[in-house]
Amino acid sequence: MSSRHTPPEPRPITEARLLAMVNASGDSFWESDVQRCFVHVSDNMCRMMGYPREELMGRSVVEFMTPEYRAVIMRMAAARGEGDNPLAHTHPIRHEGEFFRKDGSRLWIETVSVPVFDDDGTHIGYFGITRDVSERKHAEQALRDANERLEAQLQRINELHAQMHEQSIRDELTGVHTRRHFVDVAERELDRVRREGGHLSLVMIDLDHFKAINDAHGHLVGDVALKAVGTMLVATTRSEDLACRLGGEEFAVLMTDTDHATALARAETWRATLAATSVLADGIVLRLTASFGVATFPSQAGSLSELLRLADSRMYRAKAQGRDSVFGEASL
Repeated sequence: MSSRHTPPEPRPITEARLLAMVNASGDSFWESDVQRCFVHVSDNMCRMMGYPREELMGRSVVEFMTPEYRAVIMRMAAARGEGDNPLAHTHPIRHEGEFFRKDGSRLWIETVSVPVFDDDGTHIGYFGITRDVSERKHAEQALRDANERLEAQLQRINELHAQMHEQSIRDELTGVHTRRHFVDVAERELDRVRREGGHLSLVMIDLDHFKAINDAHGHLVGDVALKAVGTMLVATTRSEDLACRLGGEEFAVLMTDTDHATALARAETWRATLAATSVLADGIVLRLTASFGVATFPSQAGSLSELLRLADSRMYRAKAQGRDSVFGEASL
């Protein structure tokens, strides 16, 4: 005698059983005619929308869509080539949007709908599955908001980092670059010229009679004089030039792709500009002059240290010949 269990005959799925399974699924089901007016809505659909069934039956699904949702549907219809009837379709489609509930609140839903045909193949309506995805959409929005805040914070951090970097390479008093930054950039520029050829020039600038200004009027007035030199250099140097304060009253300008004759001419322009400038400090009018020494790499010096020494010695030659002058190779 066999102990095998004989499976029961499958019971036919009645409409009542089908509705029970539909309502137990957690999703909302509905059926509409070809005009998208509801002809059946599940219990879950009624609960989700906040309407009793009789207030949904016969009404178009479009009535419950927000304007934004309708715009989504119109774009999808245009992509399908069904712009004349934006809710018509002959294959399953999926879309998301917001519905208005009876109490006026908004509800994010996801819908999949398929066309329904009768036995003769006539299109008679649509069948849809709609689920509440508000929690997911709110989580997605919260994530987007968090990402936007994070991006804003990162942008602010980058801006602060850039500001801090700029401050670290700028002389606070005069606005030109620091000696350390000057040396770093100058070494790279000399390496570039060694690889690619060409030349660059260095102008050393020393404010004349600066000690006398400090002794006679004090360091605050001396600071105003230094600022005037820095302001003049920032305003008149090219973007590819590098102006710096080497220390005290001594400045330097590194000029890329500049031969000796051009560097001498530019130094003379700076000399004349400074000599024509009047500076008012603490009620005192200062007439400033400076001495300039010019040297060029690689024709006159083979390294940065040699270039600095040569430009410095020529600057002192300019002072020795009466100050307020420019000294370079052509001056020899």
